Amino acid sequence: MAKLLYENKDGIGWIRFNRPELLNAFNPEEAGALVSTLREAAEDDSVKVIIISSVGKAFCAGDDLKVALEEYPLIQSGEIHPILDIVEDITESLQEIPRIIRKARKVVIAAVRGYAVGGGFEIAIDCDMIVAAEDAKFGFPEANAGMTITGGASKLLQMIVGLNKARELVLTGEFIDAAEGHRIGLVNKLVPIGKEEEEAERLARVIMTRAPLAVVNHKRMLQNAAESGFEAALEAEKQTITNLIYTEDYGEAITAFGEKREPKFKGR
Repeated sequence: MAKLLYENKDGIGWIRFNRPELLNAFNPEEAGALVSTLREAAEDDSVKVIIISSVGKAFCAGDDLKVALEEYPLIQSGEIHPILDIVEDITESLQEIPRIIRKARKVVIAAVRGYAVGGGFEIAIDCDMIVAAEDAKFGFPEANAGMTITGGASKLLQMIVGLNKARELVLTGEFIDAAEGHRIGLVNKLVPIGKEEEEAERLARVIMTRAPLAVVNHKRMLQNAAESGFEAALEAEKQTITNLIYTEDYGEAITAFGEKREPKFKGR
């Protein structure tokens, strides 16, 4: 049985974790497969929006601790190199995920049910938006496991929820539910259990009706603005508007408005 499912369905690239018996925990090989699949979807022009979801009752429980239990004796025996190779492999994969999502010329949405913890939480906040079912739980147990976060979470988490809340979540390792996640701005949409994929698809379809160049430039500007100074953000906005005003999509939007009809964007 495939441990990661992928399909391009009507312009949406669906990526689903498929190890429900382990709450969709992943090992280094599976983390690498996610990177490859995500890159494939990001580079496929027929895919307009990507949704990361799961099979079963959990989104993703992060690293498969069974792998760590099997390999820990190597550390005790002094055989460090095999462990370092494994740790580096999975860390590099988890760090490559936000790189791909940030560079992708399309929106990536996480549809979360059940546990999104550790690496699963990192993957969720790497996405541009999070739709969460009411039973979703988010948390970083790393502080209780002698480990630290990665996948860009040290930067992204505080950008989303603020430095003080990020400190609380990381330093205590306490989990929060979907309602609290929604309250603090972590979760974009809070929905009944079983409706998370439906709402993620609805958002995707809305985004797919918007001007593609406007969407990708908005995504880029918001990312850059969050990480740059105010004047740099103003300059990026001005340059982007100056570029977009010469595109066919802008002309189509203005024409459609005058003709009182829905625009037909071409992405150029």
